[in-house]
Amino acid sequence: MLLAERIKELREKKDLSQKQLAEIMHISQSSISEYESGNQQPPIEMLMQLADFFDVNIDYLLGRTNISISLNRLTEKISTRSGEIPVNDLFTLNNNEKEIIGLLIQSYSHYKKK
Repeated sequence: MLLAERIKELREKKDLSQKQLAEIMHISQSSISEYESGNQQPPIEMLMQLADFFDVNIDYLLGRTNISISLNRLTEKISTRSGEIPVNDLFTLNNNEKEIIGLLIQSYSHYKKK
């Protein structure tokens, strides 16, 4: 059922109707409705198209992970003053490093709001 919920959530985030998404995917509106109700599972080709369109990974759509970042985005780099950091490197941080990064982000977010 998580797949159905994720498709609907992602569609609504893009402010699309079922009909609009169906037109983009070149399928019927009833297919989108069936996917979102959980009555029908999309074929793998459609899962790939949905993942690409919403810029998420298929595991996220299927509910196997809560990390939505697409595999394409993992190859991107974050530019900093000291150079570039591959996004994928963020997933290899140990718990202490993650805590430090989290604190930096919180501090920056607080500073940015002022």
